[in-house]
Amino acid sequence: MITLHRAPWVLPISSPAISDGAVLVDDQQMLAVGPFAVLRHEVHDRVIDHEARILMPGLINGHCHLELSAFAELSQQPVEPGNMPAWITNLLALRARKGHGDAELEIGDLTLAGQYGDGVGLLVDIGNGLTPQFGACEGVEVQYFTELLGLSRQGSEYGLKAMSESGAGHKFTCHAPYSTSSTLLTAVKKRARLAGHLFPIHVAESRDEVEFLRTGQGRFRIFLEERGVWDDTFRPPAVGAVRYLAQLDLLDDKTLCVHCVHLDDKEIDLLAQKNAKVCLCPGSNRFLGVGQAAPAQMLAAGIKPCLGTDSLASNPELSMWREMAILADDHPDLPPATIVAMATLYGAEALGAKGQGRLESGGCRHFLGVGYEGHAPLEFLVHDQGAKDIVWL
Repeated sequence: MITLHRAPWVLPISSPAISDGAVLVDDQQMLAVGPFAVLRHEVHDRVIDHEARILMPGLINGHCHLELSAFAELSQQPVEPGNMPAWITNLLALRARKGHGDAELEIGDLTLAGQYGDGVGLLVDIGNGLTPQFGACEGVEVQYFTELLGLSRQGSEYGLKAMSESGAGHKFTCHAPYSTSSTLLTAVKKRARLAGHLFPIHVAESRDEVEFLRTGQGRFRIFLEERGVWDDTFRPPAVGAVRYLAQLDLLDDKTLCVHCVHLDDKEIDLLAQKNAKVCLCPGSNRFLGVGQAAPAQMLAAGIKPCLGTDSLASNPELSMWREMAILADDHPDLPPATIVAMATLYGAEALGAKGQGRLESGGCRHFLGVGYEGHAPLEFLVHDQGAKDIVWL
């Protein structure tokens, strides 16, 4: 059946908003997007009017840790602003106390279902398990990566062994430059390159990370020593995270650098030169007090950042709408159209998700109808932090 969906506003994202627009679909794909006055003449079986709704592509969550959903109590407690080692210590203690069980799996499933209900159609999930624990929610495509870390010789060898014993199709990534040896970083990236898949990695999230990479000292050094995983095999590169990754030849168009809060202008230019991708997590950054990224400078350099929620352990609410609102609040000069693109089109481009993140002929059959009031749809989507009235079409 061919259906013509009509609404006051249609947001293709890859082209300007359409007033009194329409989307033509059959049971398999999107056939056309444009003004209703034009598409009404195309062959169709029925017309569905969506009054007071915006038609737009599903959202893309570029960074999430579903397995940490069971530890949401952490994001309900006060934190020392900027002290990432203290937050990680609290997370590890809570995980050790609670352990792993069916309740954790159930909460993760509920979180994923909540993402779909909130308009997310594609999500990158980073976990510690060797197999995906979540992804059964109908409607959400989950790209799952097993995260490896190990800065010591023993930790690095464990990660290499786990990777070598896994099937070729399993996707691995690394936690961060400050928590993963250069040997493990290069081995995981080599595997990713051979398989042609993404390499997401936390980059420059806190000042503590930058200090540790540049000097080998600071709160992260103390944290590693207290956990008994420091063995003096790590040699500080004496540069920031982006330059370090570049020195190891880890930056390319399939490297997704997550957070990117503490970068200087030259590092932003280096990311652009390497065509590396960036995912910003403004909600998590705000809660942890680690600072703000510089999306305007990234955009000026030619980088198109996407957005992610991170986890419920570091973010009081997993909502891509809230991420957009926080970004707009932190950076009022960013155009609303750009912010919405970061939550849709730019995410699709970063993840290599063809047919998603935009409304266009040949694209994804499923898209959103978002209820709204007013005459400025983009501003409504970005600035209103409240729960959205969402239907999947």
